[in-house]
Amino acid sequence: MQLPVVASSPAPLALLASAASSDGGGPGGPVRVMLLGVRVTAYAIINVAEHRRRKTAGLGAVISPALLDRLMDLPIGIPVTDPVVWAEMADQPCGIVELGEDCACVTRCLESPLTITDVVVDAATGRELRAVQDASLFAGFTRRWISAMSGRIPDAAMLEAKLCGVGIVDAGVVDQGRGQLLAAEKPQGLTRDGWSWLLEEKAYRSWLSRRAGNPEKESPARATDGASEAGAG
Repeated sequence: MQLPVVASSPAPLALLASAASSDGGGPGGPVRVMLLGVRVTAYAIINVAEHRRRKTAGLGAVISPALLDRLMDLPIGIPVTDPVVWAEMADQPCGIVELGEDCACVTRCLESPLTITDVVVDAATGRELRAVQDASLFAGFTRRWISAMSGRIPDAAMLEAKLCGVGIVDAGVVDQGRGQLLAAEKPQGLTRDGWSWLLEEKAYRSWLSRRAGNPEKESPARATDGASEAGAG
């Protein structure tokens, strides 16, 4: 079986470098994106080397869960002899894998384009508890926050946030260091699989689209598979 070709076009590196990360990584900043069915603001650190490699290869975000999960089984940069995997990857664009002429050797090139450090869920008045529950979906992936109006947070929502390790910031505050009402806890154990990689690819795709001046419109179908044009310049 051949895996579907699922890649978007890259955007210039300069467009991604609009904010500097304080965590020692590459350029980073916030982007609005739909993840796990929840609209969030994701804060990420770009893997600059991987982004440059993808740009050179003409490759953007890769958003197929099946493909990413399959790639997780392959070591990065080390040739593997597997005729079945070779056949599955035969139609993938340049930059995802390198295929040997023997129809058996496969070398994985693709790495995650970024690391999501935080996600923030906006909490409408009266829906603070639901926002905490939505943020909790990311417990195995990253640090979680909700943005709510201070002084209007129900006790049930505050208790749930404390129990789940979800932080709370004042609505409209971009920097979690200011206006922080409750500190977010770091995940105890990070999940690393095809789905966690998919979250990073989707954030990367949204970031490319936004920085290229082509804001992305999310749809349920594209949340699980398919490709988007990132409006490369």
